[in-house]
Amino acid sequence: MPPALLCVLFGAVAIRASRPIGDPDDWWHLRLGNDLIDQHSLAAPHWSVFASVPWVPTEPLPEITAAYVNRWFGLPGLAVLFAAAALVVVLTVHAVCRLHAAALPAAVTTVVTVLAITGSLSPRPQLVSFVLLPVVVEAWLRSEHDHRVRWWLVPLSWAWSLCHGFWFIGVGYGFLFVAGFALSRKMPAAVLLRQFAVAVASLAVVALNPVGLGVLKAPLAVNSTSSYIQEWARTDLTSAAALASLAMVLVTAAVWATTRRGLTWPGVLVLVSALVWTWYAGRTVAVAGLVVAPLLAGALDQLVRAGSSIPDGSHERFWFRRSEALVLTVSAAVAATVVAIVAPVTAVRPGDVPTTLNGALDRLPPGTRVFNDYALGGWIAWRHPDLQQYIDGLITPYSERHAHDYVVGESASPGWSRIVNASGATAALLGEHSPLVDKLADRGWTMRGTDAGYVLLTAPAGRSPG
Repeated sequence: MPPALLCVLFGAVAIRASRPIGDPDDWWHLRLGNDLIDQHSLAAPHWSVFASVPWVPTEPLPEITAAYVNRWFGLPGLAVLFAAAALVVVLTVHAVCRLHAAALPAAVTTVVTVLAITGSLSPRPQLVSFVLLPVVVEAWLRSEHDHRVRWWLVPLSWAWSLCHGFWFIGVGYGFLFVAGFALSRKMPAAVLLRQFAVAVASLAVVALNPVGLGVLKAPLAVNSTSSYIQEWARTDLTSAAALASLAMVLVTAAVWATTRRGLTWPGVLVLVSALVWTWYAGRTVAVAGLVVAPLLAGALDQLVRAGSSIPDGSHERFWFRRSEALVLTVSAAVAATVVAIVAPVTAVRPGDVPTTLNGALDRLPPGTRVFNDYALGGWIAWRHPDLQQYIDGLITPYSERHAHDYVVGESASPGWSRIVNASGATAALLGEHSPLVDKLADRGWTMRGTDAGYVLLTAPAGRSPG
């Protein structure tokens, strides 16, 4: 059963990766990767005439990698890259769980964890964090038991800071574990001091990131505009991902409370942090699932062993059997191969974007300002880099005021005309049900085409935009 459960997950990943790429953020990641390649620098490239806030690229390595893959193999290549990265996430989660449990409880925990992260499982740089976060948490869990000081976490944090903005969460867990070690009072003071040094060094080394000190401020920069980003909205606790995360926390706590085993201060702090992540935002539910996974695996292993004759400390609970590892490796490779075979047919075109409007957009003069739907900003930036999108999912280069103006303009709320006029936009690419479409049509804007639920309009010649 355990290998079968994992094979089902591999199949689900393959099916998902074989679909057309349609995450709105994928496109601006590709555009940014292209810019970084072309300018031979990790400095922030010119983004849009509407981008007025200083910013730094915080995910250059995966963005550059994705851009090269797209140049060499097109969108099908990105589908294969996504499949490979997602499979590595699943295998990493399972490997960490397998260190704490026998095959069955580890597999069950992996399935539930993937359910908790499924809402964020898309071809974006965050997959790097989904691999590294379980590794970092596991390293600190090991340090709790063997008191070893794992200095390799320091260069790992530096590399992570070049891949995704969640590096600060990994660093934060270092400080959280050190606090747990101190509360437990089981670690010698000298060792505790060295563990604290690892946490501090993991934070300090990020300042050596070639992007510059701005990478340290980047996690805070999101706060100003997070209220305008759906995935940073407060979590819907009835969603499948949130329910899975909550179940992981509650089951772990229940086992600890009934067996009185596995309960430590670091574990309690991690469990509480998982509750906070689950509540905080839809985007952080995945973090909750990833950090609590090894704790749940250990708790389920206790339940299995309590009802069987398997003694604690059995060798199988610590690592894969050779046959088990072979089955999982081959199954993951087969899943990736299947994606490579079908992607040139199923993922050759972008998904959920108005591709039939490409011709009309290409005919717009270079530098044309486009008042666009938020979800299409990244696609415009990638597919039509000569145009100036009003807003996109990168969001950090835009001021909070600008984001607010977009909401007012797109919803045709009072003051919309002033905002559209001030933008200087002579084209608009909006959802066909956007209230602004009718307002612009009433002002003489001409509809140039519709596709995928979006409509392209252009302003009357010689007239102000709004």
